[in-house]
Amino acid sequence: MRFQNRGDSRGVVRLTAAGLKGFTSAMPLHALQVIALLGALAAVLPMDCTSAMAETPAPPSVEASAEESRSSMSGREIYRRMLRNRYKRGVQEIEIVSTDPGGSEQTTVFVASLEDHRDENDDPTDGKNASLLIEVSSPFDMRHTRYLVVSKEPGPDDEFIYRPSERRVRRVDLKGTPLLGTDYTFRDLAYHDLEGATYKRLPDETHDGVPVFVVEALVTDTLDDRIHKSLSYLEQEHFVPLRVRYWDEYGVEVKELRAEHASIENFGSMWVARRSKMIDLLQRTESRSTVLSLDADPHFTPTRFSLRRLAQGR
Repeated sequence: MRFQNRGDSRGVVRLTAAGLKGFTSAMPLHALQVIALLGALAAVLPMDCTSAMAETPAPPSVEASAEESRSSMSGREIYRRMLRNRYKRGVQEIEIVSTDPGGSEQTTVFVASLEDHRDENDDPTDGKNASLLIEVSSPFDMRHTRYLVVSKEPGPDDEFIYRPSERRVRRVDLKGTPLLGTDYTFRDLAYHDLEGATYKRLPDETHDGVPVFVVEALVTDTLDDRIHKSLSYLEQEHFVPLRVRYWDEYGVEVKELRAEHASIENFGSMWVARRSKMIDLLQRTESRSTVLSLDADPHFTPTRFSLRRLAQGR
């Protein structure tokens, strides 16, 4: 294997995340990755039900009104609609296959649980925005490794790791850290809001034959030293990102997210692209993710996102 300088081992990731909805760091540039990355299990609407909904045409007056409303939306409003494509809690299973420049691949499997603590006005509860727990089951040398991230307002966030080899919980800084060595980062799975960036709507485009909104985001309060600007291409029906391009502070395009429009499905209260990939343009590597399942209405015990759970796994 030629995976080098990637932090942890790179690979195919199976993510069972409990409610990734709305969980990202305060940096808004990665929110769409969260949506593209996670989502799919028992809470899904039956396919025949989803199809029936899609085939029921809206009255002409409603369609015209919706079209007029969308044409007047600002970049900030479009981005807000994307962030609202979420659920309060959930558990997902995702597979990520990472490939190095030589074509070698590696697989990683983990379970991620998320709970959004914000109220109906998107305000934090007891100073908390969201909690994310990641529990690794593969590769073997990382089995039972667990991460806990609690997004707080005001920050800083609480971030912890438990490694079986050390048998203790440590506080860490996961900012910009590769997610288990893949081309995704922990911030790609973290809580996001509209603050910390300015937004500008650019002319609409067509991406792979699909009409998309295009929104430019310029970071004003970055939590990731690499990313200072992004362009998001959002399909116009459900505001799911089909493509996101990222630039660093020197104006160099460093990575790109692409999602398959044909893979977009409805899971409870949100729409998810089940297949996507993140490309590191500088390292010439990529990670392909597939959402295998998602439970959008799990039951969490009071200790689900506690340091005790992190250390004991229960």
